[in-house]
Amino acid sequence: MILTVMNSICLIALGLAGYIGWEKMAAEGNPGEMLMPVFFGGALLICLAFSRLHYRHGLYGGVIIALLGIISAIVRIYQYEGFLSFDLPKTRLIIGMGGICLMQLLVVWKEVQNDRAVAPPM
Repeated sequence: MILTVMNSICLIALGLAGYIGWEKMAAEGNPGEMLMPVFFGGALLICLAFSRLHYRHGLYGGVIIALLGIISAIVRIYQYEGFLSFDLPKTRLIIGMGGICLMQLLVVWKEVQNDRAVAPPM
């Protein structure tokens, strides 16, 4: 639970830093693109709050959000540079988002495995 909060805070901070530092990065495009990590961080916090009432629903929601974050990062990196180079600051920021989402997926997957061992079948 504490790791989910930390990952969410890191995602939100990463997205806000990319949005606020858009001019310093001298990146082309819309600065709203960098708010994508904020969305995933907020969604993880919502899943965490929902898991207080329905633990399994919040847990599996966190798995889905983390997977969507990883898939979104892969698609964005392909759109920006086609996996040829990782020189753009936008690409590095999205790689950071994908890494945090991957770490969250590993944390939540371990909790899913523990839940399956403890909980009775539905």
